Amino acid sequence: MIASTDELHVVSFDESMYNIRFHLNNKLNLVIKAYKMHWSIFTIIGALIGLLGGALLAKLFAIRSLTSLGEIPVKENMDAILKSAEAQRNMILEEALLATREQYQADANRLESERELVFGMQESFEQELNEKQSEVDKLANEIDKKEENSNIKKLELEKTREELIAKEQQNIEMQKSLLNHLENKIGRNKSELYHDMREELINSEKLGITRWLMENQEALKVDAQKFARNSLNSVYLRYQPSFIWPKSSFIVQVNSKELLQKHFHEESQIITSLITNTDSSISVLTINDELPSMLKISGGAGVDKEVIRLTLEEMIAKEIFNEDKIRPIFDKYKRNIDRHILKIGEEAIKHLDITPNIHPEILKLIGSLNYRTSHRQNQYHHSIEVARLAGMIAEEVGVSSIIAKRAGILHDIGKALDYKIEGSHAVISGDYATRFGETEEVVDTVLAHHDDKIVETPYAYILKAADAMSGARPGARVDMEEGYHRRIDGISGVVNSFQEFGVTGSAIMHAGREVHVFVDNNKVKQKDISGLAEGIAKKLESEVEFPGQIRVTVIRRTEITEVA
Repeated sequence: MIASTDELHVVSFDESMYNIRFHLNNKLNLVIKAYKMHWSIFTIIGALIGLLGGALLAKLFAIRSLTSLGEIPVKENMDAILKSAEAQRNMILEEALLATREQYQADANRLESERELVFGMQESFEQELNEKQSEVDKLANEIDKKEENSNIKKLELEKTREELIAKEQQNIEMQKSLLNHLENKIGRNKSELYHDMREELINSEKLGITRWLMENQEALKVDAQKFARNSLNSVYLRYQPSFIWPKSSFIVQVNSKELLQKHFHEESQIITSLITNTDSSISVLTINDELPSMLKISGGAGVDKEVIRLTLEEMIAKEIFNEDKIRPIFDKYKRNIDRHILKIGEEAIKHLDITPNIHPEILKLIGSLNYRTSHRQNQYHHSIEVARLAGMIAEEVGVSSIIAKRAGILHDIGKALDYKIEGSHAVISGDYATRFGETEEVVDTVLAHHDDKIVETPYAYILKAADAMSGARPGARVDMEEGYHRRIDGISGVVNSFQEFGVTGSAIMHAGREVHVFVDNNKVKQKDISGLAEGIAKKLESEVEFPGQIRVTVIRRTEITEVA
């Protein structure tokens, strides 16, 4: 049981009173002992002083007497001297004793006064102690009464709690009984009823929302188109490109046909040495006998083609055709180009004010796009332009321009790798962006710009718009009508050549970048679709010239129509 605060105060007061009594008694005993000891001490001291003083005075008196007698014989006056000394001693002793008695009486009176004072203080303390004891007793009685009342209240509360628990249990039982009665009456349990009510409420809200959308759809569409038109017009007015877009050329002129025949024939070890560890190839272009011939570098990475071009130009200019001397030249330009692509990648990020920093490997891919074209458009400058346009559009619609610019500069980095990795360049871009720490929001936006992932976010639409604006800007791309028709006809011819294998038709989309092939489900089985798509893709690669990639999708479906 825990003691109350009042009880602790009583105990503390009792201890204090006990300590006061103990100290008073000790002091009083000390005073009485000192009073008793004083008489003995003073008596002894007085006696010693008297004896010593008497002896000393007797000696002095004897010496004085002898001196005064002169020639009187000592023996005759001895009795007189001794009597005189004895009288002097007794007189001194009586004086010493008298002085001692007076001192003792004074000390005794002082001690008696102190004793009376101590006894008076003891009576005062005892009176105060008795008063405090009365208060303590009164307080203890009150505490006992409060404790008794507290116990009574506790019992009452316990009884009330038990009654409440019993009533709560009765309520629960009553609720269960009423719920069972209600479920039996309506024929459904609580969960089913809740589900039905929820579905009814949701359907009601859906119907209301659908009705509101139908009523306001046209107005919303008009407002959205007006807002989009105003935003794009504002971007067009603000955007002023200040750079000249270079177009990479991987052609090296050779003025001497003898040089071509001697060093650049089909089995040339020089060509083999240059294209080792690359996916590029070198071929000889001869237009006619009067014009100089050219070496065309094709295939592989744009960076590798640029290194090979620079190496060939230095070889031909300095007439270096020794294989041992060619390799150091190639390695020199390879190092220079690697440093250059990292530098221009960093410049692009700095120019666009994109934060936080992008991984160095991604910066190299961005720089590599300077040697990659699509429809003769430099993809490095295209990516910078898309990023700037995306940032402007984001500012117009009120979302983060940093995220939009980041997705814009990364959206085509896959084009620096699509020569060796199969798949859409958007998928390759998203994969490398994920690999080097880009956020899911940026990666999804990159994947969505060619619908490789369906993402309904503002950034996805912003990137699509910015990409289209950059590609459609007058002068941005060179794609002559004749070449376009030749490519479309070539794709159609390849697809139609598979009619004997069940192909019934095709749809060419995105300027020849995607082909949907339809097949007869009676002739083509489900397990044969993959092989058919692969065969069409390989034939397109071998017979049709096209930039980038072509996605081939084979569609096999069953349609049944009935007329009532």
